[in-house]
Amino acid sequence: MSLNNIDLVQVDEYEAEILKNKEEAKFTTKMEGTWQYDESGPQFSADSKTNKGSVTFSLSHPNFSGPGPFPSPMSYGLFWMVGCVSSTFMTAAEKKKIAVKSLKAKIEADLNYSKQFNLGEEPLISAYRVFFDVETEASDAEVEELRQAALAGCMAMYTIKHAVPLNLTVTRT
Repeated sequence: MSLNNIDLVQVDEYEAEILKNKEEAKFTTKMEGTWQYDESGPQFSADSKTNKGSVTFSLSHPNFSGPGPFPSPMSYGLFWMVGCVSSTFMTAAEKKKIAVKSLKAKIEADLNYSKQFNLGEEPLISAYRVFFDVETEASDAEVEELRQAALAGCMAMYTIKHAVPLNLTVTRT
């Protein structure tokens, strides 16, 4: 049984593979989805593989007057960010044998839609804030190490902090 519900055996095995061959750390992941036209359902759906089959992600176009019938793209983005940093924090705790009794995470994003409507040049997103409420017997220094590990090792946090090359290609069928 793990301290924090992290499969450390799997984590350590993958780390060992990377130590033997650095190329094992590199791969491309992808997701494909389709715009939907049924007005009673989601507007976009994509499947994600799991070890038990697949899960369908569905979303609604951002509804500026309030939530739509499905989560918005921003909801999934925030979930990715806060889920990734939480997972990285807990993996670091597991590797350091630090028991975390409880972890609650919150993320906030400051948005501005002016540019999307050609009404200004302000950044679409000006800030993100992540808050962890952690219950542990670890020292403040150990918790700070976990915080630093989460910031340094989470792909979502890396994407926010660094300019990552992006290419959007449109083909016509």
